Amino acid sequence: MAKNLCMLAALLAVCAPAPGWAAPKIDRGNGSFFNKPGATAELATREMDSCRKLARGAESQINTIDVLAGGLAAVFGGALADGEQKRINTENCMLIRGWNLYAMTREEGRAWKAMPETERSAQLAVLVGADKPTRGSLLRTWHNDYAEPALWQKN
Repeated sequence: MAKNLCMLAALLAVCAPAPGWAAPKIDRGNGSFFNKPGATAELATREMDSCRKLARGAESQINTIDVLAGGLAAVFGGALADGEQKRINTENCMLIRGWNLYAMTREEGRAWKAMPETERSAQLAVLVGADKPTRGSLLRTWHNDYAEPALWQKN
């Protein structure tokens, strides 16, 4: 038990934001999209569907644990399985797969929502695979230094 608490404390210390760090002031309600240079809209759709299925699977795993463990686990598990957690799980899945999350400013979002659906779809197909999207600001990205091949090469 003490070992588990020490591991949890270490994770919280590692995951805690650095002093003075503030979350970006971007409202996701204005519009967000995933980008991976060179990707197609079809690939983005397939990957998003796959990640959503994984996020739903994570929910069913939590619910199974709830039934077995009961009590307090049901309270925490239920809180984790809500829509917000599914969104976070889906985002994390996409990021791990190499996608970047961009969010639009209020002005960009208004202009985006005012476009006809066909024009919006055509522009999204370009934004998804652009080297540097012309809309939005980079909100989240993920990088794993340990997965870099250079770290595994012998001298």
